[in-house]
Formats: sequence, C-alpha cells, structure tokens
Amino acid sequence: MMPRNRLIPFACLCVIGLMGCTPVEDPSADPEAAIRAEVEAMADDFVNLRMLTGFVHEMPLDEAYRWQDAIVEILPMGEVVGYKTGGHDPNPPNPSFPPGGIRAHLLSGMFRDSPSIRVDETAAGFLEADFALRVGDASINTAETDLEILAGLDAVIPFAEIPDPYYDPETASVNRMIVSNMISRWAFAGEPVPIEATEEWLTRLRSFDYAVLDENDTVIQEGAMAEWYDPIAAVRWLRDQLRDSGKELAPGHLLSLGNVGIMRQIHEGSPRGPAYASDQFRLEYYGLRDDGPATVAINIER
Repeated sequence: MMPRNRLIPFACLCVIGLMGCTPVEDPSADPEAAIRAEVEAMADDFVNLRMLTGFVHEMPLDEAYRWQDAIVEILPMGEVVGYKTGGHDPNPPNPSFPPGGIRAHLLSGMFRDSPSIRVDETAAGFLEADFALRVGDASINTAETDLEILAGLDAVIPFAEIPDPYYDPETASVNRMIVSNMISRWAFAGEPVPIEATEEWLTRLRSFDYAVLDENDTVIQEGAMAEWYDPIAAVRWLRDQLRDSGKELAPGHLLSLGNVGIMRQIHEGSPRGPAYASDQFRLEYYGLRDDGPATVAINIER
C-alpha cells in the first residue's frame, strides 16, 4: 500500500471508478500556466502599490521578454506608445540589468496629463531625468548609418519619469526586472523639438548640456550628454533588440534612452538616499533649441 503522504510523480493523475482509471490533468504539469498566474499576480501587485515578490524562474532572456509582453497586455495602463532602454551609461553595470542593456515598453496610461503627482501615487518611486527621441519614419527599422537612423527620427522629447521599484530586495533578479517592465509607473513629456537628419544635429544630440532645477530655479545637478551616452548608439541598440524580438518601430513611437545621471528619491527612509525636499524637479536641455532650453517638469504635491 502506498503511504498516504507520498507524492505521485506523474504528470497525469487517475480517478478510479467503475470503468477503471480515468486520466485527470495535474495543474502542476503546466509550467506555462503557473508562470502566467505569477505574472498576473505581479501585475495586480504593481497596480495596487503592493510589494513585488521574486520571479525566480531561470529562463533565456528572449523568454523573459516574452513574459514582459504578457504583463504589458495584462496591465490596465493603455496601449504601447514607445519603448525605453537602460544600461548604456558609464555607471557601473546594474546587477538587475542584463549585460549590454535592458528594454521595456512605454504605455499610454503612464503619461500624466498634468505635470503634478502626489507622493502617495507611488510606493517607492524616484524622480529620474531622462532623454527621449520620437520616431518619424519606419525606415529606422532598416537604417544602417547614424545619419540614416537620424532620418528615421523627427523630434527630441524632453522626458522624465518615476519608476517605482517596490520589491523584496532579497529576490531581485534580471528576469524579474525584465518581466516587470522595468517597474515603470509614471512618465512626463515636454514639448517636442523638431530635428533634422544632418551632421550638425548629430553633433547637437551628442554634445548638449542639461540640468535639473527646483521651483526656485536653483540647480540641483547638471551634466553633459558627451560624458554620458551616445543617443544614436542607444537608439541603434534598442532598434536591434526590438528587431531580434520580432518587433518594429513605427512613426510616433517615443524612445526613452535612459537616465542622464540625475535621480532623486521621493519617499522618506529609502536606501537610495534622503527624500527630495523641493516641490519641483525641472529638467532642462541646453543647445537643442535656439530660443531657450527644452524643458519638462514634475511638480510634487505634498
């Protein structure tokens, strides 16, 4: 006789009746369904500002990105309006990013109609100064030279965001960062700055300066793109990664190319540092417009 607590090591169990043994599906035999249930729970936790627990499955990067596609479909945050990338700056590699960089989706519901946000609209959010470009032509999908890539773009988009990395630090992993869509919650976009496919614009994009200021016009921190990353190289990496994933860029897509080294925590008690005390986080780019800086702002309601 089989001990009562012994597990039956079969993918198919039996119900024994008058007609013999009838196969019954074992739920644990469908790992795809189990992972999907975990992804659905992750999406629900994220939407409701609950801590994300670990996604500990070992899988190739392309499979992790497939589950990122799944969570994007599950999240009630609107349609895909672009993509974001990270890991192309001179900082030490982020241990939660794959080697070479990471990619995620920008969704329409992430973008704020106003530049204001309440502190309680994130669980562990931080203010991040970024840089974005807008796709103008589908030719970018097959462009080879830097000028051809530039010809597939039509504008600079002043861009800042608030990721919300509220997760159990003991379960941090590359796959969880991918599947969670890089824990992207809120996005802020300024007025587009038209660009042209010229050598002059290649130089501008690679050499402009920027700064973050508060509501009193005090400079919080400043920097230079020439010391951070090459925007066209970041676009090329993102385009190639999407193409390898069976995706194409389309006119109107926004491409956030990663932070420019200025980030501030919103909440008290964060391991990232003290909470940002000012009421505005205003990012300005210098040298991209002839009539003043290109600007995007986040106003914090306390």
